[in-house]
Formats: sequence, C-alpha cells, structure tokens
Amino acid sequence: MREAFTTGGLAPIKSTPEEVYAATYKKVIERNQAYYAKFPEDVNTIHELAYHIKSKGGLKLPSGGILTVRLFLTLGRDFGFHGGLDSVHDLVYRMKSDLAQFQFITRPTLSELEAALTFENAVLYAVLHEAIYCQRGASNWAADRVGKSLTEFRWLVDSPDSPASIREHPLFFSGEMIYPFLFEVFPELEKLAPAAKIIAEVSDWPALYDEWQLAKNEVPLYSLTYIDDMYVDYHLAQQTAKLVKNCKQAVTNGMYHNALRSKSADAFKALFALRDDSLD
Repeated sequence: MREAFTTGGLAPIKSTPEEVYAATYKKVIERNQAYYAKFPEDVNTIHELAYHIKSKGGLKLPSGGILTVRLFLTLGRDFGFHGGLDSVHDLVYRMKSDLAQFQFITRPTLSELEAALTFENAVLYAVLHEAIYCQRGASNWAADRVGKSLTEFRWLVDSPDSPASIREHPLFFSGEMIYPFLFEVFPELEKLAPAAKIIAEVSDWPALYDEWQLAKNEVPLYSLTYIDDMYVDYHLAQQTAKLVKNCKQAVTNGMYHNALRSKSADAFKALFALRDDSLD
C-alpha cells in the first residue's frame, strides 16, 4: 500500500465501550443544546408528541414496527450530520402539523419517520455496533448502561408520562447508540434479538489492533478529523493518532461526520493538501 486516507476521525484503540459512550454522550448533549437553541419552540412540541405517542400505546409504523417514545427519541442519530438538526425539526414539525389538522399522525409522516429510524438496510450495524469497541471484555449494552446514568437521558429508564414535564427540562435525543429495546420494536430486528444478546455478552474478544505494528507503520496515513464529530470523539482520536507512526491530521471545526458526502470538495481538498504539504 502506498498511502491511506481516513475521514471522520480515528477509531479509539485502547478505550472500552463504556469510555467511548461516556465521551460521545457529551457531544450528543451539545448537539441537543444546539438543536433547542435553533428551534426553542420544539421544547414543548417534543414533550407533547411524546405524550401523544405514549397515550396511544405507541404508533404503528407502515412496515409493522411500533413507534414508542423511546424510539422517537433516537431520531438524534442524525444530529452529527450536516443538516441533521434541520431534518429532525422537519419531522417534528410534520408530526405537530398532523396533530393540529387531523388529531393523528398521518401515514406519509409515519413513513418518513420510519425511513429515518429503521435498520431494515443495516441489520448488521445494529447487531455489531458495540462489538467494534470490544477488546477482552463484553459490551453488555454499554450505551444503554451509560445513558441510564445520565439525567439528560432519563427516558431510558422511565419514558415521559405527563404533559406537566413540559415545564421542567427538554427531552434530549440520543445519538449513534444501539439499545436493547430496538430489537423489540422493529420487525427486521426481532428475530435477531437472541443473537444480539449473545454478542453483547461475549467477553473473550481478542485485541482489535496490533499496537506494535501501528507504532512502526511505514504507510503514510492522512486523516481528516473533525473537532465536533458526534460519533468519533476528537480526544480519543488524538490518543490514537499518537500511537500510529506516519499519521498526519487535518483538524477542523468546520465539518461534521458526513463531510465526505456533504462537503466532498472541501474534504478532498483538505486531504490532498495534507498529503502534498512538505515540511520545511
């Protein structure tokens, strides 16, 4: 191999799943704060939508899944993308408009919600997501456990049940976290629930990375790293960068995780400038 390029940060090499999620939840909280700063009217709206969903015992999605309050609050998965705040707000606005006009959420809106939430085309992502951080230990649903310890994600323990809670705190959306309850509400995941449970409990994972080999790496690695990446923690990425020989980074706070798709020209320009730069 002559050279290698990465975008969106460098994977954590030494961190446990718990450490990874403790770091990424902090960035998810920041993105929620940015969301409500941009759309302050959604503080009340999302409480009202959560109350409506719970009062109906969940809403049937077109493909057979069930939109529960907890599932609704996983829409923040897109918060780390360019345009992610707007896309979530658009869905929230559609739901609010449906209730105002029809007193129920219409099928077209439910279809859009399902498209944003489903794992139909990414079942392995759901099953194996936490395993990518496992080394010599089980994940045991680390994202769920860490989330339940944070007051901002108290809905993981008890979902909202009263419109009175509107006067308290905004409901925060989760990010790129996989929870056990997802395997109960999606038809495409239900049959995989036993396998997901087994994988979550596997404890004899080998080391994922050969640190000795990385320390003597001779292949130039050019990495575009985002300070505000919601999915790959910047500080953990810096720990990895120090462990990989011949690694050069272009670091920016002007791009999010999907910049390679959303800002392709800028991303490639930064990467190739990094490669073509020569030290004085």
